Amino acid sequence: MKNYISFDIGGTGIKYGILDQDGSILKKFSISSEARKIGGPGIISKIVEITNELKKEYTLSGIGISCAGMIDSKNGSVLFADEHLIPNFTGMKIKEKVEGETGLLCEIENDVNCAGLGELWLGSDSDVELVSMLTVGTGIGACLIKNGKLITGNTMCAGEIGKTQIPGGRFEDIASSYAMTSKLERELGLPKESLNGKIVFEEIEKGNEIYIKAVDEMIENLAIGISNLCFTFNPGIVILGGGIMAQEEYFRPRLEKSMKKYLPEAIYNGTQLRFAKLKNDAGMIGALRNFLNKNE
Repeated sequence: MKNYISFDIGGTGIKYGILDQDGSILKKFSISSEARKIGGPGIISKIVEITNELKKEYTLSGIGISCAGMIDSKNGSVLFADEHLIPNFTGMKIKEKVEGETGLLCEIENDVNCAGLGELWLGSDSDVELVSMLTVGTGIGACLIKNGKLITGNTMCAGEIGKTQIPGGRFEDIASSYAMTSKLERELGLPKESLNGKIVFEEIEKGNEIYIKAVDEMIENLAIGISNLCFTFNPGIVILGGGIMAQEEYFRPRLEKSMKKYLPEAIYNGTQLRFAKLKNDAGMIGALRNFLNKNE
């Protein structure tokens, strides 16, 4: 049984683990990305350092990387990343650097694409022809998968729904979990990045109306963006992922109620809303699936 190391790089954290070829996670870890402090070059240096250290303990057959930003998966580079999320990341030749400094074959793909591949592989298996996954976190991204294969678009940027405009601004700037917590921090005079989804829902459980209103506004904006996705691509299934989407019991009824306002009955009834089963492991598992798809 071959083993691989798989990374999921986000704006706030890096999840990584040792996985076997069937997608089973043998060991996993999580560290802060320190993205705003060390930028893209620092993050990739961490990836190299971690891999070389784990090579002493495991025989590794390759590296799969799930990464935030617009990714050129063919050449293994970053086409574009928001400077305020991961500075100095745009243009980085990740595949070339990682392979050169670890001696292992590496494949890189957009994080949402990886999450979608992971979910369809080991999480939300489906025979529906067209599936979309949308992840809500630091930003918002989506992917399209047709008959198990990614639809990447002409410049490999398909699914960048977070950059689209909805009333109020860019979709991810007003509907992501980061946007929601940032707005709360400003309104309440709290330090930047002092809130997270866990804290927000602890306050909601206490009946804190300020936090309830903030999340309900986020849900309304999410419903608009998801409805636009449904109008544009008409997927049979929309899978929702990202740490905050673990709160399915809270999000599902409110999202469905809002989406029903924006979608005609035929599209609404023909779209299954699912919540990711692999949770925070989807990116890592999908990064391996992407690696295997290209090297089996």
